[in-house]
Amino acid sequence: MKLSPEEFVKRLDAISESDGVPYGRAHLLFDEEQKHQQEILHYKGYLALSDAFKCFFLETVELINTVCRPKVTAPLSEFYGIFVPHLAHGFQSLCGAERVAIYGYPYHAYTLLRNTFDNLVLTSAALQKVTDFYSIEGITPDPLDIAAVKKLRKNTEFEVRRKMTGIDSGLTQETRDELAKWDALFDFEVHGARLSLISAQGWMMGQEPLPVLPKFEEMQFAVFLNRYCEVAWMLHRLTPAIQPPGVPLPAAWMEKWRILDDSFEITVHSLTQQLGKKIGAAIVELVKAKFPFNEQSAFPL
Repeated sequence: MKLSPEEFVKRLDAISESDGVPYGRAHLLFDEEQKHQQEILHYKGYLALSDAFKCFFLETVELINTVCRPKVTAPLSEFYGIFVPHLAHGFQSLCGAERVAIYGYPYHAYTLLRNTFDNLVLTSAALQKVTDFYSIEGITPDPLDIAAVKKLRKNTEFEVRRKMTGIDSGLTQETRDELAKWDALFDFEVHGARLSLISAQGWMMGQEPLPVLPKFEEMQFAVFLNRYCEVAWMLHRLTPAIQPPGVPLPAAWMEKWRILDDSFEITVHSLTQQLGKKIGAAIVELVKAKFPFNEQSAFPL
């Protein structure tokens, strides 16, 4: 059947009216998303940290473009051109995941953090010469050999994981155990949405309506919030490497970096200090050992 654009839309309009309102049922969804967003406003400390992090990263990009780049006289490493887009993608991924969580889908947002974390660990490993950006991307002498590309990427990820978070990482056994649980919980939701399905137990037992519309649940949002802060701290730790060698960013920028770094550490460590959850201390050890960058770090390759 061939339809004009107008006919295509008109037919969908006709089947989607509810109580005289075009696409009325969809507004039920939109209204609950807005209500969920309002609930998040109570998390003032989290929002302040998250928005300060965004402001700082955006300012960093502005300064690189307006202050640093005009002063760069020598060619930068080819790896710099790979690193910076990785950093920007990590930032955008965090922003996107947060939007998803705020509007009522925290477990869906939580799954997005897993890939961001993996990419940041690989990037940090490359900056420290544990691996290199070519291996991360699976770049081989024969780029048309897809099997070789996939094998190199897989082997690189396995080797990096062993050295960054695994048995050869130098992290304490307690921290490695906590990170293994942290990783397993990600798998629990990424592969099979098992955390999400728990919310349908009431329906499965015939006691509640099927949960489709967003509904604020403190525990669900807390799972996302904690992981978001942890992964955002890792990206913040990588950000100084955007400074070209010999062309540092201003002292005021460095002071902002230190304040944010301290704020992330306080937030992450609070899970252990205030709630007794060991994962907070484990993430602090991971970040300080495996993301060992500070405000004066320049691109090292």
